[in-house]
This record gives sequence, structure tokens and C-alpha cells, in this order.
Amino acid sequence: MNQYNRSLCLNKHDFHPAKLLRFIKIGDIRTGANSSEFSGNNKADDRKSIQQNAYKFLALTLKGKWIMNIELLKQKLEQLKKRPNSSKGTIDQIENWLIGSHILQRLRINPYYVAGDTVKNVKRITSEFLHGVKAGAFDLHWDIHCPHCNMITDEFKDLADTSEMSFCPMCDREFKIDLLDRVEVTFSLNKEIEDPQLRPICDPPPVLQNKLQLITPLYCTESETVTLETGRYRYCCPLTLAKGILKVEGEETEGIQEIELKQLAGKDFDKKELFLRPGQVKIELTNTEHNLSGLILHSDELPDELTLEQLPLRLSGIQLLHHPDYKRLFGDRVISERERVKVRAITIIFTDITGSTRMYETLGDTTAYNIVRDHFEIFFESIEQFGGKVIKTIGDAVMASFISNEQAIMAAAAAVARFREYNSNRQQAEWIQVRIGIHRGTALLVNLNNAIDYFGSTVNKAARIQNLSKSDEVSFSEEVYDDQAFLTALKTAGVSEVQKRVEDLKRIQGAQVAFTARINTESVIALSAGGVAKRS
Repeated sequence: MNQYNRSLCLNKHDFHPAKLLRFIKIGDIRTGANSSEFSGNNKADDRKSIQQNAYKFLALTLKGKWIMNIELLKQKLEQLKKRPNSSKGTIDQIENWLIGSHILQRLRINPYYVAGDTVKNVKRITSEFLHGVKAGAFDLHWDIHCPHCNMITDEFKDLADTSEMSFCPMCDREFKIDLLDRVEVTFSLNKEIEDPQLRPICDPPPVLQNKLQLITPLYCTESETVTLETGRYRYCCPLTLAKGILKVEGEETEGIQEIELKQLAGKDFDKKELFLRPGQVKIELTNTEHNLSGLILHSDELPDELTLEQLPLRLSGIQLLHHPDYKRLFGDRVISERERVKVRAITIIFTDITGSTRMYETLGDTTAYNIVRDHFEIFFESIEQFGGKVIKTIGDAVMASFISNEQAIMAAAAAVARFREYNSNRQQAEWIQVRIGIHRGTALLVNLNNAIDYFGSTVNKAARIQNLSKSDEVSFSEEVYDDQAFLTALKTAGVSEVQKRVEDLKRIQGAQVAFTARINTESVIALSAGGVAKRS
């Protein structure tokens, strides 16, 4: 890879210093540099002076010594450390990353990149960022990515601002927003600490076979020579939204072909369609209108849907909703009652106390109610321990959601083990025994009674599957059974055998394959939330 073919993405990739120096707005350079050097009387001299002083200015800002108010940042982080149960080591890790970062990396801060080699600390890093948002040190972003090119098409700053659809100007396609696959949660420094006023950009994923990347400040021309094979390519600027199509066809040429492009004042290049022969080509971009322009060149053969495996590790919107500190700090934030957002895959669990009616009749309302409250407390703690989110209670039943099937069964097993301990000190009439149902599939995130809820066939099927279980049994769908991580966790939970069954479920068309297992509470192994799968 040559020195220019580097990533523009604000992520884990390396950046070439010469390219990084070109990302600050010329307007900032004019403000930060000595005003006497920019007279405005001689445009040619001013352009030369801007180019020369841009590097001086950016040499100071690159490590955060000018634009970033480090003194205010340190004050905010010290305040965070005074919070009860704060992780001072994690806050120091965040501070060290910020001080050592450049401005591009800080536009959209991915917790995974701050974690570096300590990926297991992502949850704690995210927690400190969330507390930092509450304290005014950071801003929270819900970035929407195109499913075809991965460009950031839009963002919403709050759940209430979300919508069902978005549009990618690079692909000319509308798409459904998905909180798992298409919404990435990132952070940036609060504007009081740093306000670079730069549009966030994202590197094309490797599957698009990116060939070239140029960054061109105002009054500059940049070029690069690449070798292109027969095919159809897209060239575009994610900063100005200019784009065009390059067709490479015919016989290969031995000479170096040349293309000269100019960024116009609006959202266009001066040429929207180009034709070349296979071989070497020198591509030149001139920018005389925008503070900053750029050019990327990649295959125009776009995938129908980019998968998470084709993208860098990132914090999804649905993961954030399941983060315990987000629930504590921002749990009152919900989507609009008129909107709904797709979630490609979510695991839904329903639980219910068996014999609760008899318990009320035998023990009386007060005693039975207190037992049910104990049951809620135990289940809620187990659900949160393994990364789940309590959606609602319905009588003595609980509905919860999880990022993975593995988390769901680990939480269920942990709760059953605690119920066994609870029952050991009580008469049989006061025992808590539960039945559990688990299903995974697509659902819609909705606002019901001003709270987050799920709607759709996945929810209905999970509720019906729960009815197949008896005391201390868990029933689950074929979709869940096919997950190897789930089966491994099931064995850890002390399950010795699984019964396959074909059942007619109420209000669900056709016979459904389901499985039922009994959790052997005598042999439940101590479980750790650290084993939770990170991706779906």
C-alpha cells in the first residue's frame, strides 16, 4: 500500500501525517494564523500563504494542543472520577487516548478503538463515556450507515429523533434503518471542549475494493497514480457529496492515462462520467471552492446488504439500549409514538411463575405479593447481569430482550439457581418456580405507554413458546436451538437432555418446531457475564 492509499475513516486504521494535516477547515486556519499573513489583496499570495501556514497550524492542532481545550477536558474528567463507583483507571485510559489522538479520530469516537487490545473493557469504557455525556464532557451520536456503501447518511441525537427510513445520496437509495446493523453509537468531545465543525466521514469497507483516496484543501491540487482493471467504478467525495462513474474497458494500455477533476462549488465534480482503458491512470483533483474536498474510488458493484462481519467492530444502537448505565441515565428517552424502528435480530424471553394463583389463595395477597416482588428483584438482577433489558412486567410475568441467545439462557439459568437458593429457606408453598420461553428474530422497536417495547411475530412466538414449559423448564424455538453458542451455554447451565417437539402454537400459523429442557439446578455452574457474545 502506498502512502496515500490510507483510510479516511476515524477508526483503528493508521493515518499518514501528510494527509491528516489537510483535514482542518481553511476558515479555522485563517482564524488561528496571524491575520496579517492573509491580506485578501493578492489571492495568489494568500493561497500560497494558506497552504504554508496550514501545516504550521495543524502541526499544533494534530495532538490536540490548540483546538481541544485540554484544561477544560481535564476538569471534566476529574469531576467524573469523583463519581461514586467510577473507574479511575478507565477514565485515565480515555484521557490518554484523547490526548494522543488527532482531530479526525475525535470526530466520532468508537469505544472499541479506545479499548485497543483491552476489548473486554469496552462495556466499562462505554459506561464512562455515558456518564461523561451526562456531565457535559462528551456528546452522544446515533450515526446511520448506508447498508450498501457504509457512508454516514444522517444521525439522530436522541431516540425521539429517529425515523424508520434514511437515504444515501452516494447510492441514490432509500433504506430502512436497523438499530442492530445500520445504527452505530459514537461519542465526541462536547462543543465547549472542541468544535471542529467537520462532517464525519467513513471509509468504504474492504469488500468495495477501494482503489484511491485523495484529500484536497482549498486552493490545492492533489494527484495519485493507480492501476485499474476492467470494470465499473464509483468516484465520490463524502465531504461534498460529489460523485461520478468511471468505466474501464477495452484493451490494456502501457502508457499512463491522465484524468483531471475539479470540485465545483456545489455537490458536483466538473465531470460526472469518465471512460478509460485498463492500466495505469493518474487522477488529479483540484479544489477551488470548498474548505475541504476529497476523492475516493471503489467498485460500483455494491452488496445488497453489508454484514456486521464485513465492518469494523462498533457499538450498535441496540447494544446501547441494553447497556445498564444507558438505562439508568437515559432510560426515560423513547422513540416517537408515530415511529417504529426495525431490529434485524433480537432475542426475546418471557418468564412466568408457575402456580401463582394457588400461591395467592394459600398464602394470602400480602405474602404472595411480597414473594412475587422478590421474584422480580432476582430476575431483574440476573437479566441486567448478562446484558439484558427488562421490557415490561405483565402480572407476575416478565418480558426481556437480549443481544444474543447465549445471554438469555445464562440469565435464565442464573435466576433459576438463585430461586433454588431462595426456596431452600422456605416452606414449599412459598417456593418460586418459573417457566421460560425464548425466541429470536426480527422485531420492531416501538413506543408503548411512553416506554420502549417490541412488536411483531417474534414477540408473539416467544410468548407462545413459554406456555410449553413447566416448572424450571425452558422452551425455545428452532432458531435459538441452531445457535451453537446457545447450546454450549445450555450445557453449562446443567441441562442434560433436550426434548424436540412439534406443536401448534395459538395464533401462529402452521405446526412449529420447539425444544424443551429442564435446568438441573443442582448442577448449575457459576456463570460469568464475561462470556457473552459481542456480535450477532
